[in-house]
Amino acid sequence: SGMAAALAGMIVTARLGSGSSNQGEGFELEVIAAVVLGSTSLFGGFGTIVGTLLGVLTMAAIKNGLILAHVSPFYTQIATGLIVLLAIWLNTRILRTGRPLGRAGA
Repeated sequence: SGMAAALAGMIVTARLGSGSSNQGEGFELEVIAAVVLGSTSLFGGFGTIVGTLLGVLTMAAIKNGLILAHVSPFYTQIATGLIVLLAIWLNTRILRTGRPLGRAGA
């Protein structure tokens, strides 16, 4: 995880052209949303790199769509929070029943 953090730091620094100790501040909610959306459980267990990558791409597409629709950044953060809540709710429903959502007997 340290190697991934270093790589992410180098990419962000190269993109912005400068470095700062608090450069990634504020990305916590987006990162958690992407990982949870990629089907990694917050309650333990395991996740996959492919799932996390799909979660990151989905969050980037949603955020880009909201920006293109001229939605306020305030509402973009609300949308991110709602996605996290929805993913957690779905995750707890699946864990509680022990099977995916759907009709019983189907």
